Amino acid sequence: MRQWRFLLSFCGMMPMLVFAQGPELLRQQYNQYPYDHEYYRIWNIGLQMQPHLSNTVDRLTGRRLNIDFGANVYYRFNKTVGLQSGLHYQRISYGYKTASDNSVDRLRFLRFPLLLTLHPVRRMTLALGGTYHWFLKATGMPPPAEEPLFYPQKTFVNSIGLLASLRYRLWKKWSLSVNYGLHKRNHIPFSRVTQNFQGLGLGIHYTLLHPTQRPPQ
Repeated sequence: MRQWRFLLSFCGMMPMLVFAQGPELLRQQYNQYPYDHEYYRIWNIGLQMQPHLSNTVDRLTGRRLNIDFGANVYYRFNKTVGLQSGLHYQRISYGYKTASDNSVDRLRFLRFPLLLTLHPVRRMTLALGGTYHWFLKATGMPPPAEEPLFYPQKTFVNSIGLLASLRYRLWKKWSLSVNYGLHKRNHIPFSRVTQNFQGLGLGIHYTLLHPTQRPPQ
C-alpha cells in the first residue's frame, strides 16, 4: 500500500502549494510583470520523452530502465487550474529474480492520461489523475523456453492506473518533470505473471507554443 500512501500525500500537498504564496508575495516576486496580469496560453500541445524505472508490485523481480515517448494536450481554465491529456507509447520491462527463472518480460502499452493540473507559480505545474493503458504486446522467456516468445492472448489485458507529476519550466518551451505512476489489474490470480506495476520517471518536455508569451499582434 506504499504507493497509495504516496499518492494520498501528494493530493494533500497540492492545495497547500497552491495557496502557500499570497497575492502580495507573488506581486513582490514578479514586480516587473505581476503574475495576476501575466499572459497564459489557454491551449497548448507538447512532446515528451520519459526515461523511467518500472517494476512489478507483487512479484520477485528487478526494475529495468525504459524510455517512453508521447504527445500531450494542455488546457487552462484559468491561471491556476487546467487539464492535461495525451497519448504515450509506454514500455515496461523487468527481470525475474528466482533460482529457476532469470528471464526478462517486455511489455508495450498505449497510455491515455487525463490529469488535473495546478499552476501555483509561474514555472511550476502539478498534475494528478487517471490513466488508461491499452495493451499492445508482451514478450518473455518463461521456463522452459530457451528463446523469447510472445505471450498468449489474454495473458495481459488493458488496465487503468494513476499518475502524479511535478513539472518545472526551465527555459522558454523546455521543461523537466518528476513522475510517479502505477497501474493495477488482478487479471489472473496466482499466475507467474502480473499486471500490477509502479514506476518513477524523469520527463523532458517541449511545448510547440510558448506558454506565457503573447502571440504577435
